[in-house]
Order: sequence, then C-alpha cells, then structure tokens
Amino acid sequence: MSDIKTALKIYRKLLEKGQLDRETEGDLFLEFRNVEVRAILAEFEEELDFKTIEVAGSLYLLPNSGNGVLGFTTKDIREGVATDAKLVDAYLLSYISMFILYLFYGGRNRNPKQREFLRISKLIEELDRRFSMALADSEQAKVLEEKYALNFTRIAELWESKQDFEERGRKTKTGTILNTCRLLERENLLRLVDDDRELRPTRKLDDLMLNYYLDDSRVEEIKEFFEGAVLDA
Repeated sequence: MSDIKTALKIYRKLLEKGQLDRETEGDLFLEFRNVEVRAILAEFEEELDFKTIEVAGSLYLLPNSGNGVLGFTTKDIREGVATDAKLVDAYLLSYISMFILYLFYGGRNRNPKQREFLRISKLIEELDRRFSMALADSEQAKVLEEKYALNFTRIAELWESKQDFEERGRKTKTGTILNTCRLLERENLLRLVDDDRELRPTRKLDDLMLNYYLDDSRVEEIKEFFEGAVLDA
C-alpha cells in the first residue's frame, strides 16, 4: 500500500470513529510512526484544520477551535435542542457541558479526576445552586459576563424557567441535561447508563482530559471560571 493510501486510511478511520486503537488496528496504528505517512497526515491536518494526537495506545482526531466542518458549531448545538432553538439554548448546553467536565476533572491534586460517575439528579442540584447564586448577585454576574463575554444572567433565567420534575422533554431540566449528554455521547466522550440516570466518562475522555487538555494553565482557568464569586463552589 502506498504512503498516501495508508495516510488516507488512517484519516478515514479517525473520521469515522474519532480514534484508532493499537489493540484493534495494530498494523495501521504502527503506520502512523512512518515518517512519510506522518508527513502526509500533517498536510491533511493543516489543510483541514485538525490535530492528530497519540495517547496511551490510541490516536485521536481533534478539530481545531472554530472548525465548522469536523467540530461542533453553535448551529449544531442549537439543532441538538430543537430546530427553533435560540442562541441562549445553545449557550446553556455549552455551559452544562463545561460544568460536567469540571465536576469530573476539577480536582486539586496531581490527578484532577474527581469521580468515576455522576448522577443526573446531583448535576441538577449543583446547577440549581449555582444559577440561583448568579441570579441573586447581579453585580458579580456582570463582572463575569464582561470577563468571559457570556450572559450568565440570561442563561440562569432560562434554566430557572424550566420545569423541575423528572420528565425528559425539552422544557425540563432533565431533558436539557440529556440533550447535552447525547451531544457528548455522540462523540464517544460520555456514556449514559442506569436508564439515563447516571453519567460515566469514556476512556477517550479520560485520555484527552488527563493527557492533553489539562495542562497547569488550563486547570487554573477552569477553576477560576467555576469557582468565582458568583458561581462559587
């Protein structure tokens, strides 16, 4: 097989599954180490705006920020809610996604992973508490809004407007969280288990968060974002 065909095969596997594992695709995984194949993939990365990283026996395809072809766009997130969803709906799902990652990987020691699972009911409790605090302290909310260019007050109001009982429609808190989780599940980052009552991170998410995304500066930025005065932990 020529180097270009090998590179295309690796790219196709990554595109289809988001990852390529040495355990199941040993020969193709080793071809990634081939200098010529890697050079061709580097050209793909530059042209198509993504990265290929190797972590713990797996290759992962990571779209760069703003990649509207391979990555999530605001439009994708809105459509994950409903065809007539508003921009604030997408912002709420984005915030919930970030908060889920914080609850799993916001630890203060050398291993930032804090838990192996998260109950949906617990997530709702935490979001209720934080959004209530945001609405109760409008001045501090404005400070964070200016710093992060994100309308916390409007997002909190949308959350508070949702029904509180355990149904799964779009206008309920449970349904909103499940919509968020399914977007992440689609990318093989989370698993919903126990009849959609519990979240568990996948090995892919562990690999990416613990070995790529969470350098010291990112950990501090995440802590500052979620442990500020308005959304104090």
